[in-house]
Amino acid sequence: MLNDYACKIEDSLIQTNNQLQEAVNLLQEMSTEHKAYEKILTDPDVLADYTCEFFGENGPYPVEDEAPAYPQAPTFAGQQAPNPAAAQGQAQAQAPARPQMPNPPTPQAPANSGDFWKDFGGAADRDPQNAWRYLNAAQQNPQVFREKLLVME
Repeated sequence: MLNDYACKIEDSLIQTNNQLQEAVNLLQEMSTEHKAYEKILTDPDVLADYTCEFFGENGPYPVEDEAPAYPQAPTFAGQQAPNPAAAQGQAQAQAPARPQMPNPPTPQAPANSGDFWKDFGGAADRDPQNAWRYLNAAQQNPQVFREKLLVME
């Protein structure tokens, strides 16, 4: 029975030792990789060489040298590349139209501040998303806000 227990402990020790050796090897590989990344990122010459190799002919993302320096207009399915002279003529003939948007309510210059707040309340009830514009336009007459603050106090 004692011999069986000693064998189990020995097997457990061997298994733990193997796991520790694998962990040490993994940490050494990670340390080596970290040092390589650190060297690439801190040495400008190594970074330049790595970048040229990465985007070079044999790299994973080769870049064509003959690509134009300016972006090309996207073409859609069935669309041909436009002729620049014809495109100018079309652009002058057909200008894009702006969408029609409703005008925000404009406050009238009220005789007194009570009328302004009554008008503002009506505008807020009718068109709540544009009520801030009504207040924004009322900043031309700061007296309206001063009187409202006095009433609130």
